[in-house]
Amino acid sequence: MTKMLQKVPKQYLAQTRRIFHCNCKIKIPIEFGEQLLEKSFEVLEEIDRKYNSYVSGSFFNRINEMRGSWVTVDKDCIEMINTIQKVSVITKGHYDITCMPLLRLWGFYKEDNHKLPKSDELAYALEKVNFRSILTDGLNIKINTEQEIITGSFIKAFAVDKTIAFLKSQGVTDAVINAGGSTISSLNDASHPAWKINIPDPFNKEAFKTGLEISSQTFSLSGSVDNHLVIDGKKYGHILNCITGYPAETLQTGVLTKSAFLGDVLSTALFTVPAVMRNEVTAELKKHFDFDYFIIDNDNKKILAE
Repeated sequence: MTKMLQKVPKQYLAQTRRIFHCNCKIKIPIEFGEQLLEKSFEVLEEIDRKYNSYVSGSFFNRINEMRGSWVTVDKDCIEMINTIQKVSVITKGHYDITCMPLLRLWGFYKEDNHKLPKSDELAYALEKVNFRSILTDGLNIKINTEQEIITGSFIKAFAVDKTIAFLKSQGVTDAVINAGGSTISSLNDASHPAWKINIPDPFNKEAFKTGLEISSQTFSLSGSVDNHLVIDGKKYGHILNCITGYPAETLQTGVLTKSAFLGDVLSTALFTVPAVMRNEVTAELKKHFDFDYFIIDNDNKKILAE
């Protein structure tokens, strides 16, 4: 009588490091070894140094420091800006990466902010926010003298794309990268056709919704439950409507794409768009980009679109 062989569960190596102000976890099959895991984190860290607007000497930090002057960058910078500006045009400026003056005004970079901005303060800050003032010429970028770009809505995801590409170049066909829970990108093959992920419940910080599977694609999530101010007892999220200057009313957006960079840009952009414009904007975005999505509003607790 022959014995039935039990299937041995696939084994993985995993490690988590603090990069891009969040916990980034990479998981690969154990046979690829610790050295490849180390090199994968080196890719993330290189992108952080090279492009993160918060890192001194990076391309976007130099653009901000030399505002009003042309700064020579690389092809990746130009391609990112071109895509971002296309999305900003379609959202009619509600999504705008020059929103740093608004974020500073609201106090997201202070520990003791307890007051709402005054109307004249908002108006003054809004004068500095205009994605159309980001100019490109070949491999050069220039912003206005009072502008400042923030890369938070896209650079972490761009790094994830680069790391996924590196893993593929090394023969990896089964892996997952989780960058802060807001960017989860996978590689899948026949031995492991999908990764199951958990989505935070926007109404309960401790709860999760399960069941979503990704297969060689990225899930991008934008929300305000973990990043907000409380002023006079009311929560104000960190993702801003750059037309009104106030935090967007959306509670959560999720986007499925092949590209992590595109997914993070779109999830943030859709978050900023008011409900009355959403159908029009989404229809136009879908003419240019391939993605699936959902949106949950603050007021009705319902998924509005998929």
